[in-house]
Order: sequence, then C-alpha cells, then structure tokens
Amino acid sequence: MRAIVRSLEERALLDVRPGRTADEAAAEAGRTLPAHSDRLHAAARDFDDVTYGGRRATEQSYHRTARLDRDLENTRPKLTSDDSTARDIHQGAAG
Repeated sequence: MRAIVRSLEERALLDVRPGRTADEAAAEAGRTLPAHSDRLHAAARDFDDVTYGGRRATEQSYHRTARLDRDLENTRPKLTSDDSTARDIHQGAAG
C-alpha cells in the first residue's frame, strides 16, 4: 500500500503528505480513480489489518494488492470539473 501511495504521489495523483493514513489515501485516490475505489479501500484495510491489527498477510491479499498496483500503473485519472483549468491550458497550448 505504501508503494501504491508513493507511485500515485509521483504521478501527481495524490499530494505528498506525510502522515496520511491508508484509508485517507484510498479515499483521495478513489476520487481521482473511481473505477479502482473499492480495490483501493480493500488494500487499505489489508494494510491496516497487518500493520496495526497484528494479522498476518495472506498470499491472496498480496496478489490482490499487487494486481491493483499494476492496474493503477496503466490507469489514467478521471478529469473532474475542478480540472477544467488544466484542460483549458492544455487545449490552448495545442491550438
């Protein structure tokens, strides 16, 4: 989960923010990548269960999180109305 968050920060899909919880990261990333929202929340729960809940990671949870990481690498963010300025700038530069 930490690698997923770092990757999303490097792609500027999440602001760099030390101390962000896995749940906060999943919620924020889920707004930008809504098709992956449920999987992001599941990865956050798995992370919390292992990191703070004293549970052991399972092979299934590892593969689930690894698949999510790969899928996110190939996903483009959904533009929202808040992104209209960036879109206008991009279109202006192309014209």
